[in-house]
Parts: sequence; C-alpha cells; structure tokens
Amino acid sequence: MDIINMYLTTFDTLTSYRPDFPEAFAALDEWQRDAEVRCARLSQEQIPLSIGVMGQIKAGKSSFLNQLLFNGMPLLPEAATPKTANLTRIHHADTPCFTAYFYAPESWAALEKLADSDAQDIAACSARELVQQARKVHGAGIAAQLAQGQVKLHAENVNELQGRINEYVGAEGRFTPLVESSELGLPLPQLIGIEIVDTPGMNDPVVSRTDKTRTYMAQCDVVFFLSPSARLLDDSDQQLLAAQLPSKGVKRLVLVAAQFDSAIQDDGFHRDSLAECETHLRKRLGERARRNMEQLAAQRSKQGFADVADLLRSIGTPLFASTYAQALASLPPERWNDGQRHVHQQFEELAEDAWQGITPNADDWRRIGGFVELQAALDEAMDDKEAILNKQRSALEKELDCSSTRLLGNLYDQASERVAFLQSHEIADLNSHATQANKRLQNIANTLSGYITNQANTARAQARRISNDLRQGAGRARNLEERTGSETLTHSVRVSDSRWYNPFSWGTSHTERYDETVSYHYVAASDALENLRTYFEASRSKLLALFDELIAPDVLSVGLRRELLVVLDTRSEDFDPRGLRALIETILASLPWPQLKLEAPDAKAALSKFYGELRDSSEAAALRESLAEAVENLQQSLAKQLEKAVQLVCDQLDSLSSQLQAALTASLAAELERLHAALADKAQQVKRLQALVAEIDKLRKL
Repeated sequence: MDIINMYLTTFDTLTSYRPDFPEAFAALDEWQRDAEVRCARLSQEQIPLSIGVMGQIKAGKSSFLNQLLFNGMPLLPEAATPKTANLTRIHHADTPCFTAYFYAPESWAALEKLADSDAQDIAACSARELVQQARKVHGAGIAAQLAQGQVKLHAENVNELQGRINEYVGAEGRFTPLVESSELGLPLPQLIGIEIVDTPGMNDPVVSRTDKTRTYMAQCDVVFFLSPSARLLDDSDQQLLAAQLPSKGVKRLVLVAAQFDSAIQDDGFHRDSLAECETHLRKRLGERARRNMEQLAAQRSKQGFADVADLLRSIGTPLFASTYAQALASLPPERWNDGQRHVHQQFEELAEDAWQGITPNADDWRRIGGFVELQAALDEAMDDKEAILNKQRSALEKELDCSSTRLLGNLYDQASERVAFLQSHEIADLNSHATQANKRLQNIANTLSGYITNQANTARAQARRISNDLRQGAGRARNLEERTGSETLTHSVRVSDSRWYNPFSWGTSHTERYDETVSYHYVAASDALENLRTYFEASRSKLLALFDELIAPDVLSVGLRRELLVVLDTRSEDFDPRGLRALIETILASLPWPQLKLEAPDAKAALSKFYGELRDSSEAAALRESLAEAVENLQQSLAKQLEKAVQLVCDQLDSLSSQLQAALTASLAAELERLHAALADKAQQVKRLQALVAEIDKLRKL
C-alpha cells in the first residue's frame, strides 16, 4: 500500500535519532513489520477468485467451465473434470504440473468394506466399481501404492501433461480408483487470479473426501451447481447437494439448469413455437426448482443447519444454460463439433415439424445458451470479492494511519518533553527528578497491574459460563437427523409365451424386466462428521470471542491506555504528563501479548468405521452412539483446552504485569542516562531535538 511507502520514507528521515529514543523507534519498527505482513495478505495477487463446480457425472461441468471461463475453447483437459469421484483443484502455474493424492489406508479400508457389503445405493455401487477396478489392476499391490501418499508430475506443455494424468484421473486410468483428490496447475493466462474446485460427481462413499469437499466449498466465492434441465434437482441431485454443501462459509450458490437444449427438444413437439416452449419450460422448471429447494432447505433446517437452509432458499430462479447453444451462437458453422452439429440438426427438424419451419437464429441460440446471465453472476461474485477486499484495504489503511500517527505523536511528545527538561534543568537536578519519576512510575505500574489482574479474573468467570454453553451445544451436536433417499430396483418375471392355438408354444416363456422406484430412510456418516465440525467451529468462535472481548492485545492495550490517562497527575505544575505517557505507550506497544490457540482433536478416527448411507437400524444406532461418544470426547477436550488456555493466558497476564513494571523501571534508568549525557551538551542537544520536533510536526501536517 502507498501508506507503507510514505511512512517508511518518513521513518528514514528520522533514523539518526534512534539512539535518543530506542523504545519509540522499536515501536515504529514493529509497526512496519506488522503493516508489511498484513498488507501482503490483502494483496490481490495472493487471493484468487475461487469458483466451485458441483454436479453429477455427465452434468457437463467440463464444457461449462470452458465456455464460461475461456469462451468455449477446450483449454481445460477432459481429465481435469474426471468421470470418477475425484475432487480436483485447478489453478494457474508457471509450468504444467499435477499432483495426485492417494487414499489414506483407513479410508481405503472403509471403501473396501462398503464395496463388499450388500448395499445397493449409489455410494455402494461406486465403491464396488472402484475397488473391483483397483483389485483387477493392482491386486495385492494396492497397499504399497497407497503408501506413496501422493505423486507429482511435471511436463513441458499441457498436451504432454494431459497424456500422463489420464493414468490418474481418466475413466480407464491405471491409478484412477486409488486417487482421492488431485491438483492441476496450468500455465494459462485465463487462470491468473482464478482457482476452480471441481467436486466428485456422486454421493461420495468416502467420509474424509466428503469432509474435504465441504471444506473446499466453504472457501469458494461462488459455487455453480449444475443440474440437467430434463431432470432438474431430482432426488440424486438433492442427495448430492445435501452431502457436499458445507454448513457454513459458502458466499454465493448459483443453480444452473444445464443442457437446456435437451429439455427444449423433449418438450418442443408439444408447443407451437420456440418462444412458447421456452416460456413453458422456464416457468415449470423454475417452480420445480423452488419446490425441491424448499424441501431440501426444510430438511437441512430441521437437522440444525440454518445457514445452509437460508442459502438454499436464497437461490431463487435457476439460470438456464446450454453450452451447445452458446457455441452455435458464437462460432461459425465450420467450427462446430459433431455434438453441436447434431443439436443444430435436431432443432431444424423440430422447427420443421412443430414450429412452422421457424428455426432459431443467433439471438435465440444466445438466449438458450444463457451465458450472459452466468457471466453476470460470476462478475457479481468478483465485484463482491473486490468490494470486500477494498473495504478491508481501506480499513487497514485507516488503522495503520491512526497507529503510525499515534506512534509519531509519542515520539513528538517524548522529544518535546526532553527539550523542555533540558531547557529548565541542570545535571544537579537529576536526582530529584529521578525520585519523583520513580514514585509516579510505581503508582502507574500498580494501577496498570491492577487492571490486568481484574481482566484475568473476569476471563476466568466468563470461561465458566462458556463451559456451560459447550455442554448445551454438545446436546445439539449429538442429534443426527434421518434422511430419505430413493433408488431404482430392477425386477424380473417369467411371462408365458403359450398360445392355445399353437401347441408348439405350450410350456414356453421369457423373462421380462421392470423398474421400481422405492424410498428408504437412512443416516449419513458425513452428517455425523459435519455435526462434529460445526460443534467445534461454534465452540471455537465463542472461545475466541471471549478472548477478543477481554484479553486480546487490542482490548488490553486500549484498557491500559485508559487507565494510564486516569492515573497520570495532570494537575501538577512541575510535571508535563505528555512525555511520560508517550514513553509508557511506547513500552506497551513493545510488550509480548497473550495469545489463545485452540486445536481441533481428530474426531474422524471415532467415525472412520462408518461410511455412506446407513439404512440398517442397528448400524444407524451404532453411528449415533459413536457420534455421542465423539461429541462427549470433543466437549471434554474443549473444556480442558479452555481451562488450560485461560490459565495460560492468566499466567501470561501476570507475566505481562511484571514485565510492564520491569520495563518501566529499565526505561526510566536508561532515560536518566540519556538525560545526563544530553545535559552535558545541552545547547547542541536542544538544537538537535528541536529539529526533530519540527520535522515530526511537519510530517504530521501532511
């Protein structure tokens, strides 16, 4: 920021006075270090726009990203949006690189257990397919492969990298079934300032990856959920959204009714025109989306995730999109691929049969494509992020300006006080001055120490109140709501082929198959893990709020300065408090302040034996029992951490009190030595310090 450069230039002009006021310049040095670190954190280059993409397999995520970010150019390799349940982060890199992260052994063991079970839900079928593929390729070598942890690849160009990473994320890749997540770095200028998080396209059987997916989604600035228009927000979509959406953190969720051209083709024969078909579909599908979203929101609200429910209800009308239509609107016919040509041909036939031969024009294709609205949603997310960053930058600049002005003011007051002292005193006066100053410092130290002790006692009392809150929150965390899912079962029946008029057919039959959609109830292992994480984060927020309210550095510093103003005797005619106050504030700024650190215990281990959807009542009961035990352990761990943290902070406060008194005494002794030296060369020192005062005064007016 410009403010740092301005003040660094200012400090450089004053550096020759550092030996005269070491504490003041030490405080200015600390300000500089803090300012540089905090400004670096807000550097735009270090905070890319994070875009999350959710949706089932074959929802068109790859073509959607290429169309939205790269004007339809197929810059992201197909392997970047794999057909497996892989979690992928895509970002800019100087050279093409790829990292594959293998399953942890315990996660793979849970996957094998699910694969070997009798369950028939999507997660179980996915686990079965992955495990069978891994066993077929690697056999007994699976454990050795997983033990590697990760594999990193580097290449000269994107094409070379794409050919190599198919082994890890491609549908038929040798190592694909063993990869839990991956990162892809591409040297594409369009990726500068952007990172993409592509989630698994299925209800993930792996609890650890579901947890990582939710963590990634919570960090995204905007999340696009792609659902094919023809089956907008069906049961599978709702289950996927419920499984992968975190309880907190998602800033913006955009529902995309993808493959809108397919829905038009299905409905178009029943309408007299494209306009009538679009109007009908947008209304019908919009109502379906709102109805299904409300159903899902009510379910999540009942489960205790109010933030998720509010987010789902805020989505409103879905944005309809078609990457094929967008390509037909923006590319010349000679650049259409086979899929785009096929869609164009289908619409021509549809127009001929049902729409009086009126085929879509470029504007129609662009409207069906819907990427103007999608780009607007992306731009809005970017603007929101930039507005937040600008607000943070402005607040930081104001804070740094105020603190630097105060520190310069302290230096100004100390210099002015020393000039006044030198002009009115001789060396013989130092003993009397030292005695009076010691009395004042002792009084000040006692008052400030008393304030610190009171804050420590208040912190202990508040900690007991928060311990009760932890117990109440634990009760809510133990509550694991039941979900409802659906699956399609295929049945077979023998049907007789006998005909009375054909003796040769007597006794013959054939098999006919039919599908039946059934509902079932279950509890999700991922929900239990989410309960634990939500409980910890809520508890952590309360504990940090206590710290910020009572014993955070800013609070203590403000309180100590307030006490300092009260205790300084400004009524004395022979005492100017400005120099002493500036000296004490400088010492306060240099003291080590208490810190509160809380660590989340590894709660995943307690739930590692559970996976996917638990339909069996005994398994559901076992999960609830394990969750209750994990919550109890987490509560006890937090309570112990709280007790330990409060004791540590109180010890730090006691130490701070001692350090403050020692620092005041040492500073006074050093100040007396400097005064003694200055009085020996009074005229020259007064002239030097008056120049310093004048320089600071000039700088403060800028």
